[in-house]
Amino acid sequence: MLKIYAGFGVPSLEHFQPYDALQQLLYFGVVFILAPLMIITGPVMSPAVAGRFPWYAKLLGGRQAARSLHFIGMALFTAFTVLHVALVFIVHPEHNLTQMVLGEADPARFAQALTMTLIGIAAVVAVWLAASYWSLTDIRRTQVLLDRATEPLRRMTVNHMESRQRSRQVWTDKDISPYHWSNGRHPVGDESPEWEQLRRDDWKDYRLEIGGLVDRPVSLSLDDLRALPQQEQITLHTCMQGWTGIAKWTGVRLSDVLALVEKKPGARYVKLTSFGLAQKMHGGKPLEPYYTCLPPEMADEDETILAFEMNDKPLPLTFGAPVRLRVESIHGYKMIKYLRSIEWIEDYRTEGDGRAEPGRTPPISPSTPGSDPGRDHSGTSPVHGCRSGDCGNTGSVRGTGGPVPATGRGRPLSWPAQATMASADGPSRRSVRRVSGR
Repeated sequence: MLKIYAGFGVPSLEHFQPYDALQQLLYFGVVFILAPLMIITGPVMSPAVAGRFPWYAKLLGGRQAARSLHFIGMALFTAFTVLHVALVFIVHPEHNLTQMVLGEADPARFAQALTMTLIGIAAVVAVWLAASYWSLTDIRRTQVLLDRATEPLRRMTVNHMESRQRSRQVWTDKDISPYHWSNGRHPVGDESPEWEQLRRDDWKDYRLEIGGLVDRPVSLSLDDLRALPQQEQITLHTCMQGWTGIAKWTGVRLSDVLALVEKKPGARYVKLTSFGLAQKMHGGKPLEPYYTCLPPEMADEDETILAFEMNDKPLPLTFGAPVRLRVESIHGYKMIKYLRSIEWIEDYRTEGDGRAEPGRTPPISPSTPGSDPGRDHSGTSPVHGCRSGDCGNTGSVRGTGGPVPATGRGRPLSWPAQATMASADGPSRRSVRRVSGR
């Protein structure tokens, strides 16, 4: 059979009983080799899965190796599909099409089967073009609908996953990437004169403002932060663009910083704002400071820290100096760099572009239909650039009432919200190991 196809010949009908030998080999490979390969490597694309089961990513040679295998599998699937469809029209189409479309091999009805096939293809293309046009005319509406459609699946899967890279100690110093990629650049020019002046003064006047819906705001210097119990973790950084890197991060737990203030009733999210600006704003509005919003459960995670060291050295400029956010179960673009302030807020949908449904302002209530305080949320828009977050070129993020084209915990189908945390009004019940006195 292979010789016949290689010579651009067409096997006779008696070779198909009902499939020829080459078809059977290809179907076996697709069903029993290619499909399992995609199933095995696919979950590693999610930072939530790679963080919760770090041994799994390492078993496959790391997330990059798994991603390469997944890409090769996708290319083979594409080649198989193209070849398979082409052969339907090349090898005895009068039998193939009538069997597939009409349920019986009847060459006399070939014209009918071909007409129905072409009409079906045209209808699919028309629906595809119409859906593309409709979704692009209102990106926020598309976010809302897609999020509602996919959130139930996330709630059953990745929303329950919390990174355990530090506790499992899967990564060691020898795994640290010799070169760790960083997207974008630090604030320059008029983007943030305040940050530039702080940099020139070696951060001696840097203050991290913690406020919002709190009784008494707090302002912390770098020395104040370093005086808190410190924690270091070697973790895998994942970017929505596909690249990864392993580094050691040293800082203080965000929950310890938040414990320095008493939040008011109704404070339901933690907003972190950067000195840097977004690269784009929804609707072409003037650029605003880049920010992200976290639910209390995510802010309280063991591996959610404010880092001021990378690989035992002060945080480099392009990696977010002097302080950046690390949340190891989400993509890098959500991890704010050049951290300026932390605020308790009532609802992320009232911040910046928000994530409200088009044309209305949502009520600020835990019972808002479709809301889920246990997820990561941000008010950035679907075209909000992420130079001030360490990943990606589009800052689309997900939140209640809308999905994200380029997801967050990640990534598509990879936002884990935690179910093992303390309540929003109480301290964490989990014991935490810390590196003190560093």
